[in-house]
Amino acid sequence: MRTLLAAALLVSATLSAAQARDFRLYPGFLDRDAFVEMVTDKGLIFEIVVRCERKGNKVRAGIITYSKHEGLFCDSKLRCTRDAGRAADNTCGY
Repeated sequence: MRTLLAAALLVSATLSAAQARDFRLYPGFLDRDAFVEMVTDKGLIFEIVVRCERKGNKVRAGIITYSKHEGLFCDSKLRCTRDAGRAADNTCGY
């Protein structure tokens, strides 16, 4: 699960500056059980929609951000850390 998050960030980081403006990655479309629903590159920040829980067709999701400049992941309560897993867990309420 968390490996996909790291892979999505690595792919996004390798894009050129011209491509990065409009870059979006939707791993959730390819894998119904993917932890990362979507990654959007917003310049200095990646916005990452994580899938917290799935019950049948209902999906509970959360948003974390990654600052390229500071190297920090921030959860939905604006607590920032270098650990992506902890930011995702805090957002999902684990």
